[in-house]
Amino acid sequence: MGAAGAAAGGMSLAATGFKMLGDYTSSRAEAGAETYKSELLEQQAEYGRLKATQTNAQMTRNLAITLGHVDAVRAAMHTDPTSPTGAAVRGEIEATGEMRKDITVENIMQQARMDEANAAYMRSQSSNALLSGDIAMLGDAFQGGAGAFKSMGGGGAPGVPGAPSVSDQAIY
Repeated sequence: MGAAGAAAGGMSLAATGFKMLGDYTSSRAEAGAETYKSELLEQQAEYGRLKATQTNAQMTRNLAITLGHVDAVRAAMHTDPTSPTGAAVRGEIEATGEMRKDITVENIMQQARMDEANAAYMRSQSSNALLSGDIAMLGDAFQGGAGAFKSMGGGGAPGVPGAPSVSDQAIY
């Protein structure tokens, strides 16, 4: 092997190093982006839970005010407070208000749960990006090592480093 073979081997190893660095940097950047997205989703979920709590409190207050108005109107009309008809009307207003509140709060909570699930997925993708980069770097190292070995005069059968190639074997 001459100087040209040594230079080619050195260039092959340098190219391998740069390719490995590129894979490393790329996977770390992708993982960072996925981690950032997961943190944003976690924050959205937290705000969603807070919004659900606030909505529940406000709707409970509004329902209490509405029922108070119903009671005041019935009292102003001098209706019997134990009247079954009046109780049925008040009960229906209360049930409808409770149902509306429960649906609204549950929808907000479901969105928060979806944000949490998406955050977990993004964290998983971050880990996968790191693993993918590590595997790519390992592949680059093997490919570069094989290329350097070959350029330095190591022949070899396909897939078997150091084994004589078909052209190196004597045919008898």
